[in-house]
Amino acid sequence: MKASVWKWLLIALVAAAAPAAAADRERDRAVFVDGWQAAARGDQADVLQAIQQLPDYPLTPYLQFELFRQRIDQVPAPVMTQFLARYRDWSFFDSIQRAWLRSLGERGEFDLLLAHGRQHGDTRVRCHVARALIERGETDDLESAVRELWLSGRSRPDACNEAFAWWRRQGNPDADTAWHRFRLAVEAGERRLAGYLKRYLPADERSWADRWLSMSLRPHVALREARQWRDIEQARSIVRWGLERRARSEWESALDSWRILSRNFRWSEAERASIEREIALFRAVDLDAGAVDAIDTLPADARDDQILAWRARAAMAGGDWQAVLESIEAMSIGQQAESRWRYWRGRALGQLRRPDALLAFASLSAEADYHGFLSAHRLGQPLSLCEETLQADSDLQRRLLRNAEFERVFELFHVGLDWHARRTWRHVSRRMIDAEREQAALIAAGQGWHHFAITALNEAGLRQAYPWRFPMAAKGTVMAEARRYGVDPALAYGLMRAESAMQPDARSPAGALGLLQLMPATASAVASRNGLAYRGAESLTDPAVNVPLGIAHLAELYRDFGGNWIRVAAAYNAGANAVRRWLDERPDTAPDVWIETMPYYETRDYVPRVLAFATIYEWQLERRPELLTGQVFPEGGVAAGFACPP
Repeated sequence: MKASVWKWLLIALVAAAAPAAAADRERDRAVFVDGWQAAARGDQADVLQAIQQLPDYPLTPYLQFELFRQRIDQVPAPVMTQFLARYRDWSFFDSIQRAWLRSLGERGEFDLLLAHGRQHGDTRVRCHVARALIERGETDDLESAVRELWLSGRSRPDACNEAFAWWRRQGNPDADTAWHRFRLAVEAGERRLAGYLKRYLPADERSWADRWLSMSLRPHVALREARQWRDIEQARSIVRWGLERRARSEWESALDSWRILSRNFRWSEAERASIEREIALFRAVDLDAGAVDAIDTLPADARDDQILAWRARAAMAGGDWQAVLESIEAMSIGQQAESRWRYWRGRALGQLRRPDALLAFASLSAEADYHGFLSAHRLGQPLSLCEETLQADSDLQRRLLRNAEFERVFELFHVGLDWHARRTWRHVSRRMIDAEREQAALIAAGQGWHHFAITALNEAGLRQAYPWRFPMAAKGTVMAEARRYGVDPALAYGLMRAESAMQPDARSPAGALGLLQLMPATASAVASRNGLAYRGAESLTDPAVNVPLGIAHLAELYRDFGGNWIRVAAAYNAGANAVRRWLDERPDTAPDVWIETMPYYETRDYVPRVLAFATIYEWQLERRPELLTGQVFPEGGVAAGFACPP
């Protein structure tokens, strides 16, 4: 790009400081979208033309960002430094700064790199900075910084090679550091990298690295061979690591190996406690009858809150309510105060026919969550739900709407840059006071940005603003599809609220998409079985596609699990096969105990959250609360309605 163009863009950056004009906004949006699409095609001439046509449009800097990003190695330093200084708080800042600093390092422009990138956290930038310092001879304290870069369980980028070569010339790594990274690689499952790292270990210790790799690949074989190993620290480290990992998947096998290996080595008390704790923990997760006794043999300092929680779960699965009560009373004060353990304390007291069970439930029954709802029902009381009504403050809303960042959020959504809109919203909301968050939530709800409203109200502490925190998004579609497939709409909404917080384009790390967080493979199969529209993964961000597919999937699970919504919710999260396995293992368990003793921590929290959310949606739909109480108390009937205690 010609120098004159960069000079023009520098002038444009200064001009962009003017307030947004009240011009034809729809025309500006259309020009911007055309420019953004041109950027996606790499058509920089059309991008530049769009910038020239939009001198006052709030989103013009996004086109400048795209133009700079695509020609990052050609942008003059004065233009880029001014751009970065001006747009430090914008959603694209991190991306363009990182790209520029990387480019400076790759081009060897070390003066600029050190002036602007010394404190940057990106690995490639840090490696370029290290190289620049080496070339300048500024190596005081650099060895520790390069060591930190080198210590990773993953391969490092090529940009680090020169810094690592210098570091090795200084006599690094030492044996402890080499073993540290080797172990990080093994624990990350990077066996190829671990094999490469053996070269940095002392020659007489590399056979132990082979044993460690064998332990990660074939633990049952390695643990059997370990009976013949010499009793040295490295051997004990490998055996301990293998036993603890083995315990997580096959605690019985780990216990069998430990009974032998515990006598073959001179274990410290701390090593013994660590191994035995891990075996006892996963014995409890498996709800084994001997888990409580195994936990009780552990040293007192090994019986932390996590293991006491699983002692309680193993005891309740076995019907030992005295042990449940003892477990809860041994927990830290903070954990005992959680609603979960207050409820289970009441359950244990009730099973032991202690009159103070009523007090335990009464202290919880006014809380509008899963355990509070259960407690109210056990007392024969209506479920507690006290609505907080929000009032619009037109003056404060006008002030918010005049805020340039707030205006930018609106524009970003209008042109389809939702990721940038969310990031901008998060930035501006951090600077709001609670009164502003409340009004921002009302504005967001009015625009249909329900996930923003939910977040803002949570941050403002307005947790009882139920109509806004539990909105009925896509109501016409949800109600119609629920009738069509025989799915309870309150449950569908409860799932939707738990899955996506009502964000239509929500995307999970695993690849689930949309309001009901469907995996593309699941969506495709459900569409095929039910004759529904499905146009590929990205179509799942459209509620008109996602909601029918998600509700049809719920209907299939409902049929598979005999109309039990608890099992449906669990299967939606953990998969049908896991739920069938848990049912086979514990066919006659009380519903609340079954939920609490599920081995997957995510599902164990997810199902109560869905049931509580569904209950609030029953209130929204002006229905009696049936879902949670009818499912958890099949013999106890429907709850006595909703009420707001005085």
